[in-house]
Amino acid sequence: MPTTASAAAAPVEAVPQEHPAHPPPFVVDDHWLPPNAKALVFDCDGTLLDSMCIHLEAWKATADKFGIQINAAGMVELAGKPVHELLDIFAARSGVEVTPELRQDFFNTKSKYYLDHAREVEVIDEVVEIVKTGAARGLPMAVASGGTRKHVMEGLTSTNLLSYFKAIVCGEDVPNGKPAPDAFLRAAEQLGVAPGDCVGYEDAALGMQAIRNAGYLAAVDVTQLPAYPHLKD
Repeated sequence: MPTTASAAAAPVEAVPQEHPAHPPPFVVDDHWLPPNAKALVFDCDGTLLDSMCIHLEAWKATADKFGIQINAAGMVELAGKPVHELLDIFAARSGVEVTPELRQDFFNTKSKYYLDHAREVEVIDEVVEIVKTGAARGLPMAVASGGTRKHVMEGLTSTNLLSYFKAIVCGEDVPNGKPAPDAFLRAAEQLGVAPGDCVGYEDAALGMQAIRNAGYLAAVDVTQLPAYPHLKD
């Protein structure tokens, strides 16, 4: 698809929920970490990392150059799908044909934008408290992401989270993306724990469905955390 010139995408901000000026300390209770859990598996972007605003900026800035329209509502709707599927969906909605050349150019451009801003990514503090509590209990933990290994590893490394996880499953490691259970099943397998003994953590509807489809003990929606940073245009 030919490129077209357009205005630069406006910056995107993750806006925390309204909460008291002095909220009570977050407590990792049985709701957030069931006492019978034998392993924990976390999505990455939007769950461990407050990175969705930068991902959205990267998608929008790149898509503008190719005449493809993307907004926050669309990203939230489809969050968890493999990135190549996302491009196909957004391009089809915009009436744009995805040629092999366009696909390569698109992801080269998007990857450069994201990696140029990757050091701006921060952790989602309350989720990290769950991770630390799991580590203190000796629970094995993994990441199950629809993102590329390059971006996932960069994010986990730059935020000093990588050492908590025994296994990292990314989009290119499984044949089917979320809501298929493949990533969460692979993570449980690599941890050596039955899916029914694992708890999964997600921020996206498709990811929550993937956890349920995998037969996990529980699917925890991190967007219900008191200070979760919600994505807005």
